[in-house]
Amino acid sequence: MSLILFLLTFAFYLCGLSGTIPSYRDSGDLIASIHTLGIAHPPGYALYVLVGKLFVTLMPFGNVAYRVNVMSAFFAAATATLLFRFLSSPRRKSGPSQTEFWVPACAGMTSTACAGVTTILFATSPAVIALARVAEMYTLAAFLAAAILLCLQRNSARAFCGAALLLGLGLSVHPTLIFLLPLFLCSSVRPFPRVSLLYFVLGLTVFLYLPIRASEHPLVNWGDPSTWRNFWRVVTRADYGGLKLHPEQSSFSWSAGDVLAQLTYFISAMKNEWGWGALGFGGMGIVAGLRPLKSRRWFSGLLLAWVLSGPAFFLLSNLPLREPTTPAILQPYLVLAGVLWVPFVVMGVVVIPRTMRWGLPLAALLMLCSRSWIWSSERNDFYAYDYARNLLRSLPQNAVLYEPDDPTRFSIQVLQIVEHRREDVILLNFFRTRWGYEYIKRRWPDLLPPVPIESGQELERLLWTYSARQHPFYAELPQKLTPVPYRAQGLVYAAQTESSPMSRARAEALLELDVQRGDYVTSHHADFFTRHLVSYYAAAQNNLGIEYTNAGEWPRAIAHYQAALQMEPDQSAATQNLAAALQKMPKHL
Repeated sequence: MSLILFLLTFAFYLCGLSGTIPSYRDSGDLIASIHTLGIAHPPGYALYVLVGKLFVTLMPFGNVAYRVNVMSAFFAAATATLLFRFLSSPRRKSGPSQTEFWVPACAGMTSTACAGVTTILFATSPAVIALARVAEMYTLAAFLAAAILLCLQRNSARAFCGAALLLGLGLSVHPTLIFLLPLFLCSSVRPFPRVSLLYFVLGLTVFLYLPIRASEHPLVNWGDPSTWRNFWRVVTRADYGGLKLHPEQSSFSWSAGDVLAQLTYFISAMKNEWGWGALGFGGMGIVAGLRPLKSRRWFSGLLLAWVLSGPAFFLLSNLPLREPTTPAILQPYLVLAGVLWVPFVVMGVVVIPRTMRWGLPLAALLMLCSRSWIWSSERNDFYAYDYARNLLRSLPQNAVLYEPDDPTRFSIQVLQIVEHRREDVILLNFFRTRWGYEYIKRRWPDLLPPVPIESGQELERLLWTYSARQHPFYAELPQKLTPVPYRAQGLVYAAQTESSPMSRARAEALLELDVQRGDYVTSHHADFFTRHLVSYYAAAQNNLGIEYTNAGEWPRAIAHYQAALQMEPDQSAATQNLAAALQKMPKHL
């Protein structure tokens, strides 16, 4: 049964799998890090990169990005399989050769049916599907969490040590696995095997990959953790907000209203993942699990781990709930919360008395019908790949792309490192950090003057007074060049130049060269990241329209504002510019 479940879920994820660089979050950075065996963005994700390199090497077909996406699908299917085993297997007592089912009255066909339905709900939840189809580390983290649950279920000293090893390894996949610590503290294995601490430390040794590999200066080397100081700053995300999920939007200050709003948001997110039926049965399972004294210790650890990984984590993040980025940032963290929610759902279902013959089928039907089953395929998602290709077409030889956003940088990074396209283009990021400055000096020595630079402010000044004379500078958003004059050039903006009839004609020609596979209307896409990529094209049309407005070429300006609104109907800048242009345009035109 487990093998059938794995094959079915794996095939389901593969059917909608992205075939190249996904639009999702940091996928491009992880693909490039795996390909180069480099250092991914903090905290480095050491085990994920190592497992990814092994997976990509052993898989005999497909491009590198696709292989990494397949790995996510593989571990998502494996997670569902382990959860099914956990739910339908007995739990050993502390005595020799004794067993009990991990929840009272959950045995036989009842256990198998409850496990199957609940596992299907988990495997087809929106967050799991989204993360199973893109290059991200969350499905590997979920797999390790499910494996830890299965080990601790064995209730033996040997299995406890195995779980400790997995926890140490898992922290290098994603640090939120530390929320599983209550499962260890509340384990019924007594006394705690002291050797388990050594197993945990052994798992942590995978972090040594970061300084060892960084000392070789790989192409992808975030934070350069080759020194103890840099290593600590990478692992703790010191340069990127630490515990904050967003360095600017997260706020470590709460009011009673903030707490209520964040908890309400979390419940709403869980409802979208599971449906009201499974949410209700999970609540019933929490109440039922606190009753039996003999299993209360184990259940308390499970409940505390879920609280930490779910509502408490959302509360800690304290992201602004009205921001469009918030759902996209928080969605991946629903996967671990979902892994720990699975047992509660089954515990709630088995509360139904066995005398109710149709109780279990009705409960299963209620959970299946109360959940939304609408999802989309990522097979035709070429938005990130095409955007990177189109942007590179807009850049001349040896151009510098100044402070590109993460989606821009990561996608171009894959093209440069994996496909060896436009390796002459310089992606200028992180120059305000010491390691970023050292990286620039090592990779592009001619970009900076051969003099010591003492501060980030001095470095930024030299970029415009010295470096911009050595290489043409561009940005993918014009506000990054303020107050430097610029002109539109396709999807980018040339710094320190003025708009002219010739430059506007060239911008038109570059935009016409863009390859656009897919639906380029932001409102037609549910996920934030695809909408964000499409908005770059709309911004390019709007900003070229502004240049035509300033030149008094009203018909062309209006045409570009309208093109921008066709792609991004709610773009306020294009709406206002179009209204102003129509009002100012001479009546005879």
